Amino acid sequence: MILTYDQYASYLIDWCNDRGPSFKYYFPLKGGWELWVQADFAAYVLSKDSTYDILREIQIYKDPYQRVDMLFNDNAPLVTDKIAIEIKCQTFLSQDSFIAGVGADIAKLGQAKLKVQFQTCQTGVMGIYFTQQAHDWMVLNNFTIIYNYGEVGCAIKKLYP
Repeated sequence: MILTYDQYASYLIDWCNDRGPSFKYYFPLKGGWELWVQADFAAYVLSKDSTYDILREIQIYKDPYQRVDMLFNDNAPLVTDKIAIEIKCQTFLSQDSFIAGVGADIAKLGQAKLKVQFQTCQTGVMGIYFTQQAHDWMVLNNFTIIYNYGEVGCAIKKLYP
C-alpha cells in the first residue's frame, strides 16, 4: 500500500495527539530521543495499516555516511511515491543547536545531495520542539505547526515537490 504525504501528515497529527503529552519526559534524555520517535511513529502507522513500507536510517544520500531518518514507500514502482523524512527532536542539551540541526536537515535533503534514484522522491522535515525560539523560527521558515500542547510543539515542512 502506498502512503501519501497527506496520509503521513494526518497520521503524524494523530500520533502527536496521542503521544504528545508525554513528550516533555523525553527532553531531559541525554543522547536524545529521535530514535524513539522514529520507531514509535513507524509502529503507530503500521498499527493503522500493516502493509505500508517503512524503513528507518536508510542510505539515500550520495554521502555514504549519511542516512535519512524515515523512508516511506521504498517498494513503490514510482520514485515520486517515495517519501523521505528527516526528524529533529529538541532536548535540553540540544536546545541551542536545534534550529541549526533542522536547517542542516533541510540542506541535506536538497536534490543535489540525494542519490540519482531518489532525486525525485518527496521530501520533508519534521521537528518536535519546546522553546519559543524554535517555534518562532519554524513559523518564520514556513513550517506547518501540526501539534501544540503547552510549550511542546511539532511542525512539518514539505520540501519537494
